[in-house]
Amino acid sequence: MNVERLFFRTTAEIYLILIKITQDMPKNSPEDVKEYYNRMTASYLDIYGDVIQAFRPTDTEKLLDHIARSAGINWNMKVLDLGCGVAGPATYFSKKWNVSIDAVTVSDVQAQIAAEKISQENLDEKVRVHTGDYHQLEQLPIADDCYDVVLFLESLGHSYDIQLAIGEAARKLKDGGILYIKDFYKKKGENSGEQQKIDKVIRNINRHYAYNTLDLEALKDAVLKAGLKIVFVQPFDFMDDISVRYNFEQANNIDIFEGIPEFYPAEWLEIKCIKA
Repeated sequence: MNVERLFFRTTAEIYLILIKITQDMPKNSPEDVKEYYNRMTASYLDIYGDVIQAFRPTDTEKLLDHIARSAGINWNMKVLDLGCGVAGPATYFSKKWNVSIDAVTVSDVQAQIAAEKISQENLDEKVRVHTGDYHQLEQLPIADDCYDVVLFLESLGHSYDIQLAIGEAARKLKDGGILYIKDFYKKKGENSGEQQKIDKVIRNINRHYAYNTLDLEALKDAVLKAGLKIVFVQPFDFMDDISVRYNFEQANNIDIFEGIPEFYPAEWLEIKCIKA
């Protein structure tokens, strides 16, 4: 019996050590994210189109209309899109609701494509794309306390410091402004074996996508520390069409499960916060 107790205690201790090692692993930096999108944007455009978001219904307009409705985007607002990709959502929101948008991407390749798209859509006066790191918005011509809505659309998960990123976003919001986050969050396993499987897949996601998969409780804490109030945290009310993501991974030889049966290692959620 004592041997069994020792074995299980040792196993538990090893598991806690593995968790600690995982948590302490170096995170993908803005330079890593920049290199990733400079290299991979052409493939994203071929398969995803100009809305580079993995969790999506079959109809892209339905996705963007849902985001606008949830975030409260309306006529003539000022919007800040952090991690804007090639400005597909930004140009859509601007054309449909006449909003003025500042869009930020760390990738100079994406910024160039976005600028060309904005010009083609005759939106140069409404949509401005900036190349930079959303952790350092003071380095960009983006004013404080003036935006109605700030968006992180599957981009906050690239952050190496969510407290800093959320703080920067909150500083740009006017009083009563909305922070809207669309992303996925690592699940908690019911036992050590399940948690090890989840951790392995999340590590693969982070490696293949230059990601730092979010922890929901850490995000909530960052939001509250930034002086924001959470309005809702909820799953999406549409079905995820996985075919686009599947085609992208097939085309780029990405295998996040490495032979084990597929499962959901993370939960997709939308989060709405207000600067009270």
